[in-house]
Amino acid sequence: MHPASRASTSIAIVMATVGACQSFQPRVPNAIQPDASYQLPFPVGDSAKLIQGNNGPYGHTGAAAYAFDFIMPIGSAVTAARSGRVYATESRYVDNNRNPGQENYVVIQHSDGTFGRYYHLTQGGALVQVGATVTRGDTIARSGDTGASAGPHLHFDVTKGCAEWGCQTIRIQFDNAGADSLVQGHIYKALPPPR
Repeated sequence: MHPASRASTSIAIVMATVGACQSFQPRVPNAIQPDASYQLPFPVGDSAKLIQGNNGPYGHTGAAAYAFDFIMPIGSAVTAARSGRVYATESRYVDNNRNPGQENYVVIQHSDGTFGRYYHLTQGGALVQVGATVTRGDTIARSGDTGASAGPHLHFDVTKGCAEWGCQTIRIQFDNAGADSLVQGHIYKALPPPR
């Protein structure tokens, strides 16, 4: 066989083998696709004032140091900041109850073992069920004023390896909040996420 023919035959065999290996990718039902970026937890085009950010003076210390509180009227749409699977929900408590531990919430588990936690939802405000898969930007809840809250707002934070209240929050960034980092007292519009 001519050396050039042998080389092209070898390349064809390698390409066929690579193609066969690539086509044999096991598919996991309802697999969560990796997604390392977060977007603001309200619909694109909506705006909200950040009343408390990281290391804020009203409870955003210690384990809760990397949390965000956005003013949102009761019933406002809350969207998934990142894709994942619904880990836990609570929706039975009434607004304005002012009882710590009686917050309505949705917790989303992400593919890397982190959890996005959305607190102070309105009664009946959890719009997703445990086990459901959600995509970043999906409406998952309605904001409210339940539990240890001084007024209608959404508390959002992210933890790693632990989903309950009291777990250590971690620092995150929102890729659709504009150029500056989130500053307490500023109003943020949810921009279309970068592609």
